[in-house]
Parts: sequence; structure tokens; C-alpha cells
Amino acid sequence: METKKILKVGLSILSVAFVTNLNAQTPVNFTETLVQKEISTQQEVDSLVKLEKVNVQNKSFVIGLNFRPRAEFRDGYRTLPNDTTQPAFFVSNRSRLLFTFQSKGFLFHTSIQDVRVWGAEGQFSTGTNLGIYEAYVEPSLNKNLVVRIGRQKLDIDNNRLFSSADWSQFSRAHEGVRLFYNSEKLLTDVMGAFSQAKENVFETDFTSPTNNYKVMAFHHLTYKITQHIDIMTINVIDGYEQKTNPDVMYLRATSGGRLIFSRKNFVITTAAYYQYGNDVSGTEIDAFYVQPEIKYKWFGKLTSTLGAEIQSGDNAENPDKMYNSFVPLFGVAHRFMGNMDYFTSFPKDTKNGGLINLYLFLNYQFNKKLSIRVDGHLFYSQNKVVDAKGDVIDPYLGFENDLSIKYKFNEYTTLDVGFSYLLAEKSMEILKGGNSDNPALWSMCMITFKPELFNFKTTSK
Repeated sequence: METKKILKVGLSILSVAFVTNLNAQTPVNFTETLVQKEISTQQEVDSLVKLEKVNVQNKSFVIGLNFRPRAEFRDGYRTLPNDTTQPAFFVSNRSRLLFTFQSKGFLFHTSIQDVRVWGAEGQFSTGTNLGIYEAYVEPSLNKNLVVRIGRQKLDIDNNRLFSSADWSQFSRAHEGVRLFYNSEKLLTDVMGAFSQAKENVFETDFTSPTNNYKVMAFHHLTYKITQHIDIMTINVIDGYEQKTNPDVMYLRATSGGRLIFSRKNFVITTAAYYQYGNDVSGTEIDAFYVQPEIKYKWFGKLTSTLGAEIQSGDNAENPDKMYNSFVPLFGVAHRFMGNMDYFTSFPKDTKNGGLINLYLFLNYQFNKKLSIRVDGHLFYSQNKVVDAKGDVIDPYLGFENDLSIKYKFNEYTTLDVGFSYLLAEKSMEILKGGNSDNPALWSMCMITFKPELFNFKTTSK
């Protein structure tokens, strides 16, 4: 099994670390994650905190594990069932080893992962699913400035435009150079990426079966205006070659941000983005996204979140020369638009009609170990979509309800159980196929182990 290969790699590195660290002091955990403001959902903040926490006289080496099997029952996940379809059931599994070395002014991190569906390879494993999820170095330029070079996940702000998509067993990462600056009130970072499929002798033509960008650059800034008000801005450019002429590249730009007001148990935010430039076919873009949201914590245990996503689309009845469908770039959809993932690929999943997602989240924290969350979504087309006859469909698409239960056994073991159903309208059939008379169901059970296996620290004399 490829999992055994991962363990062998880990044990080999551990052996080297043990031999070279016989005089090591008592291990300490240098991998504390930065606790962001409640307004930010960025998880495992991947900037600057390691630089700030490390003792300048110490070297640290940590090995971590992420092992996550997930069983899923699908009978209407992503597309509606019909009278001939049968439910699906399977178990997928992520095995990930994480290695982090840190010394004065320098950090190296890599994670090796294997992702598989149980039984896909049989009893004798002949293939390989082993790959590199992340691999980067972080030299520090001064106490506030650090550069990250290599393959890295991007979790920015609330993950709407950039997310590591951790729900996916594979997750998402980018390759490039990223520069961070952090001070008491200001956090800002800028990144550039340039993609090639191989080591060419001449030219820089680039075609990708996954429709990956050829160039990408962004600038992100978060600034604390007052004790209660924060502002976040993002500007992104991603470029794609013309399929018939590699000398032509179309650039798409996305600009906007989020304004956050927080006071005690109350948080109100508004996000807005404008998309312009050209799409992959060269059509000029004129698209937008707006997300107002109110969050309130009741009695210290219940948190309610009421909000809406308005994502522009094209008018199929009276087409415009401009491309009006907003694409949320490399963000996460599972967290915002329902656990059944009906809207994850844009504009395909909406037939270019855009989307309005009205949502209410209720999260009750019983204690430090147990929490229950209930999400409700009302889905509408933002613009006019037509059926095969050319008639405009009803904009109301359906209602999704998600129930999630989380139980934390200890600091490294978490159990997640979920159940969802979708009550679809006839209009949803036009977008996703299937039969709206049949209820769409989905459930899952997932256990996550994230222990820190080894933590070595040496002190320079």
C-alpha cells in the first residue's frame, strides 16, 4: 500500500533526526497556529507566525500526520437522481505526512500525501497515488518580511476567492513566489506564478488539461482601521493562452474586498468583487459578486449567521456582447453553497445564469467537544436561463438543508457526521438533469487524526 511508503519516508527522516539530535532538549511545540480574528475563517494561517514565534537560538524539526477516511452515501449529490439511478456508497482516504524544519530566519515545509478510494487498487498495489501537496521554503528578510517560494496552499480571508479546498481529499495548492509583510495593524502579501507543462527548449506555450492559468498574480491586504472596523482588499490577475494562437494571452482581473464591523457578540460584513478583462475565449468580462452577512452569538453557545451571495450571470433571453458570469476563481464552494456541492463549477453549474444563495447557519456549541450545525439554503438563478424550447425557466431552483455534527475526542482526533437533503424545483432539472420529484440525499461520516508525531528542538550553545 502507498500508505506504507509514506510511513517508511517518515521513519527514515525520523532516524536521521534522532541521530543528529541526541543532545536535544525537551521537545516544544513551535507549530502554534496564529489565532485570527473571529471575522476571518482562514484556517492554519500560513504566514509569518512561525517567523514570529521561533526562538532565534533554536532549530526545530516536526513531523505531523493527517489521516482522514470518509464514508459517503450519495443519492442526489451534485446532480438529481432519477427513476433508474441507484445510490452510491464508498470510502475515500487521505494519508498525509507533514515535515517542517525551522531555524533562525529560515523555514522549510513539505507534505506528502496519498489519496485513494478503498478497494480501487485491489490487494496488490501496482500503481501510485503518492504526491507532493506542499513543498516550500521561507527565508525571512527582516522581522516583518518573509518570502515563501514553492508549492503552497492559499487560504486568504474567508476563502471565497482563494482556498486550499480542504474538504476535497486532494486539496488545492499553487506554485509561485509569495511575499508577506505583517505589522500590528497591517497584513499584506503579494504573489506571482508562471506555469509551464515541461522544460521547453524554445517558447513558453502552455496548455493544461485542467485549464490551469499560465500566469497569475495577486495582492491581498488586511488593515485594522479602528478597534471594531477592519478592511480587506484583493486584486487578482490570471491569464490564459488562446487555444488556437499561443502568442495571444487573455487576462482576467478581479478586484474588491470585504468590510468588517465587529462588536462583542455581533459581526457584520459586506464583500464585493468586480470582474473584468477577457475570458478564455477572448470575450470581454463585466461581472460582479456581492455578499452581505450578519453573525450573532447568543448566550455564548449559539451562533447564527444570516447572509446572501449574489453572483452575476448572463441573460440567455437577451444575450449581451459582454460576458456577465462571475467566476469565484480558486475559492471554496462547499462551505458557502451547501454540502451537496450543486454549485462548485462556474459558470457550468448555473448554465451561465449566475446564482443567488440565501443562507442561514445555526451552530450550537454544547461544550468543548460537541457541536451541532444546521444550514439552510434557498437557491435562485440571478439572471434569465432558458430551457431547450427557449422558454425562460422559473428562477427559484430549490432548498437545501445540511445537518453537521462534530465531536472532538482529543486535541488530534475529530469525528464529523453529516446529512443533507435537497428539495429541487423543475428549474433545477434544466441545470443539473435528473428528476426533481425524487428527493436528493447525501450523508457522510469522517474521522480525522492530526497528531504531532515528533517534535525535536536543539539549542545552539
